[in-house]
Amino acid sequence: MSLTANGKANLATSPKTSISSEPIIIRRATLKDAPEMGRVGGRVYYDTPLTSWLWPHRAKYHAQYERHWIERRLALMLNPRNESYVACSSSGQIIGAAQFARLGDDAGAWKRIREIGVLRRVFMWVAAWVFWGYCKVRWWLEGGDKTQNKEAVETFASWCRVDGERYWGSHEERASRWHCQSLVLLPEWQGKGIGKKLMAVVMEKAQRDGVIIGLEASAKGEGLYTKLGFELLGRFTGEAGAVEDVGQGGMMIWYPEGYKKEASSEM
Repeated sequence: MSLTANGKANLATSPKTSISSEPIIIRRATLKDAPEMGRVGGRVYYDTPLTSWLWPHRAKYHAQYERHWIERRLALMLNPRNESYVACSSSGQIIGAAQFARLGDDAGAWKRIREIGVLRRVFMWVAAWVFWGYCKVRWWLEGGDKTQNKEAVETFASWCRVDGERYWGSHEERASRWHCQSLVLLPEWQGKGIGKKLMAVVMEKAQRDGVIIGLEASAKGEGLYTKLGFELLGRFTGEAGAVEDVGQGGMMIWYPEGYKKEASSEM
């Protein structure tokens, strides 16, 4: 599984639909792409049980709901450990996006950070703080977030911390990894191999670095990752599982070829 030298990947043609015959371009995302990346994510997850629980008033305050997604995309992109990619149709429309982070303190992780350059790292650090302050002030001026169930958001964050420590933090050997922070694809473009092409980007990097890939799979996304060779480490906490489809989704891991797996898959 690989991308062409110019970053393009063509879907197999099909006489049934014009969508399936369009050439798809996978490219590195820029900060200008963040708004559309956010809108794609907001649309993809709009009707999921988790979204309905966290943002019950998203229909009434749709602009705020979209802004959550856009701000998150930008915040991730301003981290020097992050790499973001978009999938575009032949017309240039962003139809999907993926964001990955190179975690750890190993030589490979620091080599990548150094390659970014000191000036760019300083710019990203300053921009991240300015953006954080801007977001705080803007939400304050609007009288706070009207889309959220604040108690649900705090509860969900606590579940994430528990699972993060259980599956990643308590396993020193998993600290050095690429982590898939987000993968979204518009519904009408799903099932055409585009998600695999986006994941191919990080799988090639992980194979080159000799490190694992970790991610949190939704109930719907678990099938894709399984086909790509990811293994399930464990389901989300019982409470989180009750919000999503019970018994589906969870923490998943991918091992590069030749990687010495852990002696135990204990969760």
